Amino acid sequence: MRLLERLKMRFGPLLSQERAKLEEHDMLHRFLREQVLVTVCAKIPLTMLVTMLVATVLFYFIAPLVSFYVMLVWYLAVFALSMVRIFFALRGCRYGSERSLEARYRHFRIEAVAMAVLWALAAFFFYPQGHMPEELLFALIILAMAGGGAITLAIDRKIAAVYTILLLLALGLRMLACDEPVYTVLFFLTILYMLVFLVSIVQLAEILEKGIRQNQELGELRQRLDLIADQAPVGIFYFDTEYNVIDCNEALSQQIGVDKEMILKINLQQLKDQRPLATAGRVLEEGRVVQYEGPYVAMTTGREMWVSAIFSPLRNLSGEIVGGIGVLQDKTAEHEALERAEFLAYHDSLTGLPNRKLLEDRFRLQIAQASREGYYSSLLFLDLDRFKHINDTYGHNVGDELLVETARRLERCLRQSDTVCRLGGDEFIIFLPMISQDPEKALEYTWRISRKIHHSLSREFDLEGRRLFVTTSIGAVLINGQGEEIDEILRKADIAMYHAKRKGQGVTSFYEEEMDRRLSRIIRMEHDLRHAIDRDELFLEYQPIVDLQTERVYGAEALLRWRMPDGTFVSPAEFVPIAEESKLIHQIGHWIIDRVCATLAELERTGRMRFYYISVNISSKQFGHYGFFEEVMRTVERHGIDPRQLKFEITETTLIQESDRAQALIARFNAEGIGFMIDDFGTGYSSLSYLKQFDFETIKIDRSFIRDILIDTDDVALVRAILDIARQFDYSVVAEGVETAEQKELLRGLEPTMFCQGYYFGKPMSLEKLLEKVGAQ
Repeated sequence: MRLLERLKMRFGPLLSQERAKLEEHDMLHRFLREQVLVTVCAKIPLTMLVTMLVATVLFYFIAPLVSFYVMLVWYLAVFALSMVRIFFALRGCRYGSERSLEARYRHFRIEAVAMAVLWALAAFFFYPQGHMPEELLFALIILAMAGGGAITLAIDRKIAAVYTILLLLALGLRMLACDEPVYTVLFFLTILYMLVFLVSIVQLAEILEKGIRQNQELGELRQRLDLIADQAPVGIFYFDTEYNVIDCNEALSQQIGVDKEMILKINLQQLKDQRPLATAGRVLEEGRVVQYEGPYVAMTTGREMWVSAIFSPLRNLSGEIVGGIGVLQDKTAEHEALERAEFLAYHDSLTGLPNRKLLEDRFRLQIAQASREGYYSSLLFLDLDRFKHINDTYGHNVGDELLVETARRLERCLRQSDTVCRLGGDEFIIFLPMISQDPEKALEYTWRISRKIHHSLSREFDLEGRRLFVTTSIGAVLINGQGEEIDEILRKADIAMYHAKRKGQGVTSFYEEEMDRRLSRIIRMEHDLRHAIDRDELFLEYQPIVDLQTERVYGAEALLRWRMPDGTFVSPAEFVPIAEESKLIHQIGHWIIDRVCATLAELERTGRMRFYYISVNISSKQFGHYGFFEEVMRTVERHGIDPRQLKFEITETTLIQESDRAQALIARFNAEGIGFMIDDFGTGYSSLSYLKQFDFETIKIDRSFIRDILIDTDDVALVRAILDIARQFDYSVVAEGVETAEQKELLRGLEPTMFCQGYYFGKPMSLEKLLEKVGAQ
């Protein structure tokens, strides 16, 4: 086995080469045979007609000198075989069901040999000895048949040789059979003539075979060149010295969208767009390769293209320029992609507005000019109000359409020299350069533009059949051109926009230094608030909720307090909004619920739970946080408290923001025993509809209705109406902000079973003081 493997490794390549040579030889052999059939089949009809004519002449002159009937049989045989050969030649030398090349070639050889045998028989048996004119005619006919057959069949040297030998050898032997010496000489001359014919046949066959090979190679080369030209990914065309297009490939036809037949009728000088021809002309004039790259408009279709064309001179064998070659490549897609890439480098892909990079370039140029000429400019920072809510409600497609339409409306509000830029998301920047040299006029113009923007964006948006109304918050900065960088300008505009959002929707706010100081304080406060829990700076105080009928503590509201390390107290009104914006409200809210649950558990364990519940204020961000229910229930279970001792206070604003899931969430908490109280009732929206839709336990009347209840009859009427509503829905009522005995008595007169909360009954206090107050009852 190892020996065989070594032999294979050693001689394998040689065997592969020999096998390849044999396959190549076989392919050539088959090609030659095919060419033989094609060639001779085309010649057979004419050759056979000539053969029948010659046989008729021979029969006419020789039949009287030999056996008439024998020669008649021969004549009919030649005639019949000739007709058969003509019949099959007209069918492409196909014989019945035989379709293979070898079978067709074999039948062709049989026919040729049969015809040679018939003429050899004539040469031997019909020679007219003793009749000199007929002998000479006969010899010439046989020699002519042999020569004609040799030339006709030379493409197949074997058949040609057999044909010649049969005819001339039969003639020679017939002459040798004569007793006279002259016939012996004629025999040798005939044999010599046959040998010359045979040598000529070999030479002619070699010439024909070589020609066939060269024709095959040239055909294959031409075919390869045609395939290369037709399948090339570029357009190729040839033109003469008069600029007439001589030939082209299919790629050119496809690129310019014109049929090839029409292209071949085009003269390049007649093209409407002569830009490429201006370059091509130098090919014929200067005889050098030139290139053109640029736009081109097709003559017939009018299609605008971006082409890359190379023109080269076409020379003959003598080196004379006889025309030119053009290679055309359609670069439209690449050019458009490059333009698109350049556009996207400086523009927003969604709205087509300039991006920050282009804004910065324009800002530097225009601010430099404004500074030289003493002009004021301004920059507006826009943010769409509640855009995230629109995206979440209607989907990103509607959100994208809103941004595109907003961009169009902003552009219509501005001068041509102004720049509107999409910074990202729903934020837009408007740069108003060189407004005025008077700062008051520049300020007034900026206000006017901001009002125009508010008015434009306040109009209804019709997006995918949905009618939406939006507002925008705008922060504005007046620029005096004293070298401030754009990053600093944008920072100030962002601060002003943030301030506008805090003031309400659809507001414009100009930057002031105080905003910067306030923002710095907010940032510091946010940083300190992140560590307030770990540092034990947060704590809870409890404000009692009193039963007005008995004036005993019925419940308490837990209130968050923050005492900083230096002993300074931070108002909840100041740090709670910061906690909500920074997402710290989730962590702080969880800490409050955990502390209240721990307090309830401790009071229950020590037997000091002398009131019914402690309520906790829940932020809208906390209430809307997914997993809030599970988090609360885990805390309740961990501390093992009665869920009925825990109440949650939420505002109507929270219900508006989380309307879809609030009803189901409240129902889940109610099922576990945790009740809900509506805080600040009467200050929100659609209060009655929410009372009907949601299942609450208690309504807390906002302190704004209690503060002036002694002097404002409208407040009395509103409180009375709220009490009537509560009775209808069977809700308990807590009046907040009760600070005087007179207020208490007035409320008692309105509804003695209600509950009250306020400084009159107790300010927010520590748990121990609350327990002392409960114990002293």
